[in-house]
Amino acid sequence: MIYLVAIFLPPLALLIYGKIFQAIFNLLICLFAFVSFIFAILPFITLGLFLAIWAIAVIHAVLAINAAKQDARAREIAEAMRERR
Repeated sequence: MIYLVAIFLPPLALLIYGKIFQAIFNLLICLFAFVSFIFAILPFITLGLFLAIWAIAVIHAVLAINAAKQDARAREIAEAMRERR
């Protein structure tokens, strides 16, 4: 479910996971995508540029969320190993 949010609203997905600075950076990427869409002259180039920049924002959000999930799993495993000793 969080990956679906990351596709449509990447900064919100990062905020949900508590990645505030990454969410701000991602918001800047998204704003740049929208500005390039609004102020471009040729519509076909604009759409391609918008989609390329949006894809960068989505990939950044997905990778950051995946890293946060992996960190949480690693912490759980390390905690379980400590308790076992």
